[in-house]
Amino acid sequence: MSILVVGLNHKSAPVDIREKLAFNNNSVSNALSLFSQKYPSSEAVILSTCNRVEMYASSASDAVKLEDILSFLAEFHKIEKNEFSQYMYHYKDDRAVMHLFHVSSSIDSMVIGESQILSQVKEAYTLASMEQSTGKILNQLFQQALNISKTIHTNTSIGQGKVSISSVAVEFAEKIFQDFAGKMVLVVGAGEMCELLLKHLYEEGARTIIVANRTFERAQAIADAFQGEAIKYELLGDYLSKADIIITSTSAPHYVIHSDQVKDAIKHRRGNPMFLIDIAVPRDIEPSVGNIDNVYLYNIDDLQSVVNQNLDDRTREIEKCRAIIEKEVEHFMAKLEQIKIEPAITLLRNSFHTIGKDELSRLKPKLRNINDEEWNQVVYTMERTLNKLLHHPAKIAKQEARNGGGYRYVETIKKLFGVFHHHSSEDSNKNSPAS
Repeated sequence: MSILVVGLNHKSAPVDIREKLAFNNNSVSNALSLFSQKYPSSEAVILSTCNRVEMYASSASDAVKLEDILSFLAEFHKIEKNEFSQYMYHYKDDRAVMHLFHVSSSIDSMVIGESQILSQVKEAYTLASMEQSTGKILNQLFQQALNISKTIHTNTSIGQGKVSISSVAVEFAEKIFQDFAGKMVLVVGAGEMCELLLKHLYEEGARTIIVANRTFERAQAIADAFQGEAIKYELLGDYLSKADIIITSTSAPHYVIHSDQVKDAIKHRRGNPMFLIDIAVPRDIEPSVGNIDNVYLYNIDDLQSVVNQNLDDRTREIEKCRAIIEKEVEHFMAKLEQIKIEPAITLLRNSFHTIGKDELSRLKPKLRNINDEEWNQVVYTMERTLNKLLHHPAKIAKQEARNGGGYRYVETIKKLFGVFHHHSSEDSNKNSPAS
């Protein structure tokens, strides 16, 4: 019984390769169904995000190997293996378990500590469960991965501190304004970063949005996306005193907002602060604006330095996360060893009880004067005796499994008692509920 993961991610493959292997929910369902048909005794989960595509499989006696999964992916996506195989990584057993725990805990993410991956792992597992492509092994593995992620985010600082320019800017704004309801946001320019920042503010409750851009149609498009109002660029000065938050992101080679303009605007604001975010390079806002009382100015470097500091803080937490994961991998592998020996223990128990039933069936005709109550006592005594005989070997087998020697112990027991598995050990827990 083994666990195998085969995949690629943002570190191992460029986006054009990741795109070729990407799945959506419908194609994941189809792929899992086809995989189960081809390998009916194997379990599978497919995790597909914008940064990674991974297939997890568990099977008895290495029934599914690396080449099988590569061939399956190539066939499903109708591409040649040599187009992607050199970008793939693969891990087996404890290394596969450790990899999933790293992924679910977001220490393998492009942005360390991001929270989205946890919901993506959960969605991948839920979809596989619905398709009945998971069984006892992957059920336990993915449930453990989800639990570990929560433990790590609770007990470390891996997810603390904003790590995008736009989220840091909003965090700064929140220190000045308790909320954004009723606050006017003035956007000057129409860059992608500007739009992303506006999206964050809108999500946090900003609803009065004014957009100015030299191309009015572009200003109108952004304003419409956030239920705002577009104005002609020439009217910018008329709105400065009304705006609580000003975001600039133009491609102008000179300042578009000057210190004198802001000094004049702040006089009309009756003590209400102004918050300005200049994410343009070269800068749009004259730096001396930041010296004006009750005016708060941040440029792209200010925001980036906070992002870098927060990323450094998260990176320092990685070793703490790895230590937690290492212990959890050991715990899971011990549990897996116990799962592996369960079929053999069941086989031993069934073998003993079959012998007992055979002996009872030979005994009963010889005891002609025995009544039903007396016979039930004989049956009960036989079953009780067998269970007592089996209890200690089963207990020791589980202890040996926790220490990594369960397989050898079970094989010895099977030889001693002449018990042999006549079925493929894939009678295997497929689709059985997690314990």
